[in-house]
Parts: sequence; structure tokens; C-alpha cells
Amino acid sequence: MIASEIITKFELFMDDTTDLSSTEELDLLNKIYTRVCMERPWEFLKTAFSGTSSTSLPYVTLPSDFAFLTQNHNYTDSSYSASRPVVFVGTTYRPYEVVSWSDRRQYRDQDGYCYIDIVNSRLYFTLQPVSAEAIEFDYASLPTALTLSDTPLIPSRFHDMLYHGMCVEDNIIQQSDKAKSYAQENNQMYKRIFDDLCYWNANLIQQ
Repeated sequence: MIASEIITKFELFMDDTTDLSSTEELDLLNKIYTRVCMERPWEFLKTAFSGTSSTSLPYVTLPSDFAFLTQNHNYTDSSYSASRPVVFVGTTYRPYEVVSWSDRRQYRDQDGYCYIDIVNSRLYFTLQPVSAEAIEFDYASLPTALTLSDTPLIPSRFHDMLYHGMCVEDNIIQQSDKAKSYAQENNQMYKRIFDDLCYWNANLIQQ
């Protein structure tokens, strides 16, 4: 469903009792959508970055939709096993271990490590690269706000969760007797579909 269709279903379930304007309805949908997207490191939000290191700067700029690096627990080879995220460098995909911001000084001037400077939106190498090399890493992306014609990134079979979540929020806003009578039902429907999404995501990770 596109956003306008989700809002139409929201209005249907509210039986036209909502006092929200069209703009407020879209804002409410985006609030619920963003909340769901931030609940888990969903597979549907994962994407890849590819770029090139610089010989004059010890960092690469993070993508504008960067949320956090995704784990590489399944990455192993004969010489390396990673429990932290890694960044792949060069044509041989050499893994650079990503250390925490707080630990970065312990790895100063050491090759094979990098860290995230989230405030400045940069991925820093602890040792200045001596040549320009290809860089790749996987990350969870931030969802962009929906317009009326946009389709949420969440798989379509779970879209009903969004308007049920909107109904729960609208019930809180209105506090009318009729709204309160549907609050528990909408909350249960939202939770049931959310649990289904979690189950699907968990199985996808294992494949």
C-alpha cells in the first residue's frame, strides 16, 4: 500500500471520528513508521556502501541515511573471525575491524582498524591509508519520511500494522469514549502484526 491508502484505512477504522487534518494524519503515519523501523535492525533496512579511501584524509564520509553498521557475525575465513562489524578494503576485501569510539586511542597508528565518528558523519581509519582503495561495508539505513504516494519499506503484508498503530495514537490524542473503546483492540492488532514481522525477520537472518 502507498501512504494515502494506509491513511484511508486508518480513517475507516476510526469511523471518521479523528479530528486530525490531512497533514497531521501523514505526520502520524510517519511517526508510527519511523518507530517501527527503529525497533529492530530489520533486514529490509540493510544496504551497502561502496566508496574509495583517500590518501590525504584519514576518513570517508558516511552515507546521509546511515544509522549504524550491521554485524558481520557470519563473516569468517581461514585467518579471521569477526564478532564486530568489519569494513572491507581493497580488491582482496581485507577486513578492517570497527572499534568503538571510546577505544579509538588504543588503536592509534595501527593498521587494520577503523571507527565511527557519528557526530561528524565519518568513518575514520586509525592509520592513514597510503593509497586510494575501494571500501565496502553494510549498514542499516534511516527511513525517509513518506509522502502520500510513497510505499513504506516494510513488506506490504505487514502494512496493516501501521494504520492500527495510528489508531492507537489517535485514541490517546482524542480520549473520547468511542476512541477508548477501540484502543485495546487496535493495540492488540498492532502487536500481533509486529510480532509476525519480527518472526519473519528472524528467519530471514538465518538464511
